[in-house]
Amino acid sequence: MPRFDGFGFKELDSLNLDWFYDWGPDYPPLRVASTQAAEFVPMVWGRGSLERKAIQQVQSEVPWTGARNLLGFNEPDHEGQADMSVDTAISLWPQLEQTGLRLGSPAPVQALGDWLEKFMDKADKKNLRVDFVAMHWYAPPRTDSFLNTVQKLHERYGKPIWITEFAVADWKATESSPSRFTEKEILAFMKESVAGLRKMPYVERFAWKTRAHGDPIMGASALFRNNGSLTPTGQLYRSL
Repeated sequence: MPRFDGFGFKELDSLNLDWFYDWGPDYPPLRVASTQAAEFVPMVWGRGSLERKAIQQVQSEVPWTGARNLLGFNEPDHEGQADMSVDTAISLWPQLEQTGLRLGSPAPVQALGDWLEKFMDKADKKNLRVDFVAMHWYAPPRTDSFLNTVQKLHERYGKPIWITEFAVADWKATESSPSRFTEKEILAFMKESVAGLRKMPYVERFAWKTRAHGDPIMGASALFRNNGSLTPTGQLYRSL
């Protein structure tokens, strides 16, 4: 479960999560007493993270966070995110391996796109370690399409899968014309897709992505109202 601006562990605990991450290498500074023992998973978001000594941060915190997994670069095929070439990612990858943690692939915008395929091919040829494959998915509420993508990703690389971000999204939506997908459709998609993921033995973890309540693109995908209480979507997610 990625972090959401304005909230903290009280809200995370209300979801009864097994694990969470916040796109960074170190444990969130907003740490407060937490009633849950959700596992924190660090991430090396991009080149800048390495320049800011992300690897040292991860390694220094392992003795008390107990982190066992590390997430790789975030959407390197997107100019607004990690934005790096495959060759750059490959050249930096040995630094991530140095942590000794189980290592997840970069998570591109397009799970079945060329970027990840080229990265995995070069990593294999150079004998670089990738222990599981991370993916993102934002699209209309079509469960079969989503689960087929997950299955194809596993078949392509033969590795465990983490869906580190997924939700229903309408990328044509605007403030004046918000998401066309209803709360009923989103709830049905969440229930069906989580049930499907749990039947896939190669899916190790998944995390629903939330935005601010009322966000025009993701609409009723939001897990929290503005006051931090759970929406119907959040209540369902907690129960699954």
